[in-house]
Amino acid sequence: MPSRLQAHVEYVTDPEASPDPIGFVLDALAQPGTLLVLALGLVVVLASLLAWARVRPMEEPRLRFVERAKTYIEYLPWIVRLSVGLVVIGAGLARVRFMPTIDSGGLFGLLLTGTGFLLLLGLAVRPAALVALGAYLVTLAGHSELVMMLDVAGALAVAAVVGPGRPSLDDLLRAAFPRGPGARAATQNLARGRYDDVVPLLVRLGLGGAFVASGIVDKIVIYDQALAAVDMYGLTSVIPVTPELWVLGAAFLETALGVAIVLGVLTRFNAVVGFSVLTLALFALPDDPVIAHVGL
Repeated sequence: MPSRLQAHVEYVTDPEASPDPIGFVLDALAQPGTLLVLALGLVVVLASLLAWARVRPMEEPRLRFVERAKTYIEYLPWIVRLSVGLVVIGAGLARVRFMPTIDSGGLFGLLLTGTGFLLLLGLAVRPAALVALGAYLVTLAGHSELVMMLDVAGALAVAAVVGPGRPSLDDLLRAAFPRGPGARAATQNLARGRYDDVVPLLVRLGLGGAFVASGIVDKIVIYDQALAAVDMYGLTSVIPVTPELWVLGAAFLETALGVAIVLGVLTRFNAVVGFSVLTLALFALPDDPVIAHVGL
C-alpha cells in the first residue's frame, strides 16, 4: 500500500464509504453486551481514580519526580524544537503536508524541510515556527482532517513563544554578536513572567485537541477505515470483542483523554496514558507511520 494512504490508523478504505456515523454508533451500542462492557470499563476507570485519590500510592516518589522535572524547564524550548522540528522536516522530505494522506508539491515540501531544519538547528526559530504554523493553517483550511494533528500547531505556537532556548545557534550567535540587530528578540523567552501560563495552555489545547479529533474523526466519522484497521491487525484476537466495540472503545478512550488534557484534569496522569497509547501503537502496529508519533 502506498505510504500516502497511511495516517494515524491504516487508511484502507475510501472515506466516502462511511455514510452514517451516527447510525454506526447507534447500531454498535444496540449490539448485545456493548453497553455492558462500556459501562463496566467506565466503572473500573472511575473506581481506580477514586481509589488512587484516596490512598495516594507512591506519593513521595511522585513529588520527587515533579520536583526534578521542574529543573528541566530551561530545556523546554530545546525539547519542543526537537519534537516539532522532526515532524515538520519529516513531512517535507516525504513530500506530504504534515499528514501522510495529504500530498504536497515540491515547493511546499521544500518549505517544510527548510523550516524543519531551522527548528532543529535553533536558527531563526520564531520566523521558522510562524511560517510552519502558517503552512499548517493554510493546509487545514483545505483539508479538515489535519485537525487530527492539532498537536503540531500547538507545538509550533509554543516554539514561537519560548524561542530557541539552549542549546541553539540563535543563542550562540547572540553570544558572538551581543549587539547584533534582533539578537534579544530572537532569543528572549516570552513565556517568562507575564505569559507563564500560555505555554501549558497551548500544549494542552494542541495535544488534547488532537486526541479529541482522532477519537471523533478517525474512529467515528470515518468508521469504515477504523473497522478495516481492526480487521487488518487482527485486534479482535487480542481482546475478543466485536470490531464495532473495538472502534467505540478506542473513540471513547481518545476523546476522554483529549477532553481531560484540554481541561487540565489530572494532566500529568493523562499525558502519561496518552504517551503510552501512542507508543503502543508505534511499536505494536507494523505499518503505522512513524511521522504520526515522532512528536511524542
